[in-house]
Amino acid sequence: MKRGYLVLTLAVSGLMMIGAEGTIAAGSLAGAPLVSEGISLELGHRDYMNYCAACHGAEAKGDGTLGEFLTLAVPDLTKLSKLNAGKFPEERVMEVIDGRVDVKVHGMRDMPVWGDWFNREAASSNTDKVARELIVNDRIASLINYLKSIQTK
Repeated sequence: MKRGYLVLTLAVSGLMMIGAEGTIAAGSLAGAPLVSEGISLELGHRDYMNYCAACHGAEAKGDGTLGEFLTLAVPDLTKLSKLNAGKFPEERVMEVIDGRVDVKVHGMRDMPVWGDWFNREAASSNTDKVARELIVNDRIASLINYLKSIQTK
């Protein structure tokens, strides 16, 4: 029974991602290359709600609706600094979100590789590789800044 819910949940998540990708791609229909929005808490919050909240929860407490279907417990993202001697583990968080360099040898990665996902969203016929990587890096930096801003004391 739980497996059936997992399949349904993953299918719904995939459809949400496809819808989000269509929204991003629609911005490039006018023929102009996609450009970075820059780094901002607003972008970080928006991407968090669109891509992370389903598993981590709207308040980032690890209580998202999809969390129960994952093999690993979903972490409370508001306690990252507290669990790291009061210092936000920025480099590790970047590696986990990006996911393109984090290769796990033991088992599957439950969390999507957002670096690849953001790169696909930024792809258009008139946006070159350098511009796409800037968009990806700015989105990841915005997510990191948002996560920093919600740390508990």
